Amino acid sequence: MSDTVEFGGWPRPPRWVWAIAGVATVAVLTGVVVARAGPHRAAPAPAVTSPAARENSGLRMPPHKPARMAGRPLPRDAGLRLVLGGRRPAWLWVATGRTEPIGGLPRRDNGYQLIRIASGWAALPFPGHGVSCDRCAPRRMPVYYIADGSREASRLGAAAFVAPAATSGAMWLISYRAGAVLRAAAGTAQEFSVSGAALGPGRRLPRGEGIDQGTAAGLLLAPELAGPGVIRYRLWEPGTRRVSHSFQDVIAVSPEGIAWMPPCTARCTVHVLNPEGGPGRVIALPGGSQAYAGEFSPDGRLLALQVTARIGASGQPSATRLAVAVVATGRLTAVPGTTIGSGIGVDFGWQGNGRLVADVALQDAWQVAVWRPGDARLYIAVARAPAGTWPVVGPGPY
Repeated sequence: MSDTVEFGGWPRPPRWVWAIAGVATVAVLTGVVVARAGPHRAAPAPAVTSPAARENSGLRMPPHKPARMAGRPLPRDAGLRLVLGGRRPAWLWVATGRTEPIGGLPRRDNGYQLIRIASGWAALPFPGHGVSCDRCAPRRMPVYYIADGSREASRLGAAAFVAPAATSGAMWLISYRAGAVLRAAAGTAQEFSVSGAALGPGRRLPRGEGIDQGTAAGLLLAPELAGPGVIRYRLWEPGTRRVSHSFQDVIAVSPEGIAWMPPCTARCTVHVLNPEGGPGRVIALPGGSQAYAGEFSPDGRLLALQVTARIGASGQPSATRLAVAVVATGRLTAVPGTTIGSGIGVDFGWQGNGRLVADVALQDAWQVAVWRPGDARLYIAVARAPAGTWPVVGPGPY
């Protein structure tokens, strides 16, 4: 798998961080799965002995580390359709390989990145060669919205970055002075509906921080430039400018939940906060394993996680597997057929119909896998996308 870059065991980055420089553009246009952030730094933590911990201890990895996921062929009538990011965004029918272009997006040499927003996608051009430095804010670019299944994109406004809002059918558009050094810059964010209407006044962000996601209790902020080591997040209320919670190495976020994994060694747990004040949850992982990426289901009941095999003396896992936790109980179920070598990039996300979709980059194609909670097997297909494009299965940016 010479065309992938290892990111196994690394924490989840802010959603917008790939938009900063042309590095992401060059990488994805050549078929590379880009490493996301610095390595996770584990520290000792108390052992967990809850009932959920004992139950989840049975989630064992097989001894081998395959290069592909395994399952039954995806039926041709499965109806799985994915959006393609890149030079020419389009819709791809995975089982048949048919594609249909999305209109309303002017042709751009660098193509478009996609970010999951409000039952659709925000499309933002990748920064061009005019970016002054890889640590500086790009100039504002046009922002478009593609509703799920739509053949046409609509223009909403202009921004340097885009982030999901907690408000239904809305997003945050974030701007900076072009060329400002991001680590010291204070951006301005304003909430807009997908129809292009402003939903409130512009908000001045704290210096050096950007919006990762809007939640029911405020904006989840992350460092503008995330270096190696721990990535620290803060839950910030823009009206009062008060910080209610802080986290490190967040692995999943939605308007109704924030999941993170505190430092740990022998027994690791994923913690879930309800921003609206409901009970917090703890999801115990199998002994010696960690989780470094996740995604809440659209209804918030389930949390998909990429879980490593036991961390050995080298400090690196040999393999990873997808698992799905019931947030209310902490019960963890392995997704069959998803064990894969830890040096291979796997992306995943939920479709609106409750299906979990994952993909792996191959030499000249993509392996796409589909699973619905309760299924005994994974369903897979090999999909080929037009040159300069790639399938999108998670929240992005892509």
